[in-house]
Amino acid sequence: MSRSKRAAREREILAPGEREKWLRTPEGGVRAGWLLAVSLLSYTLVRLAALLGLTPGFAALFRAWGVNSATVARAPGWARLLWRWQGSVVTLTVSAALIAVCRWLRRLWLGKWERQRLEGGRLALFALAGLGMAVIVLLLGLLPDSLRLEMAAPRFSWSLIAVCAVSLLSALAEEAFTKGVLFDGLAPRWGKAWAAAVACAWFFLGNGGYAGTAVSALNVLLMGFLCCVLYARYGLWAAVGLRWGWSFATVFLMGFGGGETAVYRFYGVSETLLTGGDAGPIYGLWTTLLLVGMIGWMERNRLRAMRLKRG
Repeated sequence: MSRSKRAAREREILAPGEREKWLRTPEGGVRAGWLLAVSLLSYTLVRLAALLGLTPGFAALFRAWGVNSATVARAPGWARLLWRWQGSVVTLTVSAALIAVCRWLRRLWLGKWERQRLEGGRLALFALAGLGMAVIVLLLGLLPDSLRLEMAAPRFSWSLIAVCAVSLLSALAEEAFTKGVLFDGLAPRWGKAWAAAVACAWFFLGNGGYAGTAVSALNVLLMGFLCCVLYARYGLWAAVGLRWGWSFATVFLMGFGGGETAVYRFYGVSETLLTGGDAGPIYGLWTTLLLVGMIGWMERNRLRAMRLKRG
């Protein structure tokens, strides 16, 4: 069917007002549901395309070189380096592609792209706050002897700097989409409550909150909501800093989840429901209480106003 015949048929089926109702708002803008569907689909497809393109590509390259886990020790230095860092290269490339997509999607939602200036002080401040959260959970496990240190001497290496940069870019890509695209795009259309709900739901799916326990699922949702609160009040780099500081500290500095390259490694002894045990603090109730307390502190003025209004 030609384009002109298809258009004529659509005019016969739908009246002009009906044709516009399902796609556009009365003000002439594209409906939020369509923008949301395009955003989620674009983000998912770009992520999958980058992953499915790079991961098999590395595997084919190593097969051609005859490099595997058994022979890598005898491979040339550059091949060993690439073998060790292939995961970071994939993460770096995927994150860069997703940030580029977020720029386009934000322009699609808001009609323009506001350049996000790096606020190093704010990033550092909230990264320290995320690190402090991890230290508090650690102390809550060490004091009653629920956690123990596996090795006394810290393992520092220059690779920690590279891992730091890669994990930061990954956190930036995640927050740029959930907050800079979904939250900012939906807030003026559906309100901040629904915008935060959608952003937290995608944060939950993106971080595998569904794959753990009920406690870890709740903690992932609370972390997503806390980042929404920080974003609404202090901006993108505050949310990125807290998210990055927590993840980097728990995985690469303290090795809560059994990270092989962590500076320190801690393991669970008892009270795994409180500390999360070897699975990491995101599985523990101490983290739940800490996140609830931080959200309550951040939202204390709003909660006080709600109590006064009810009274």
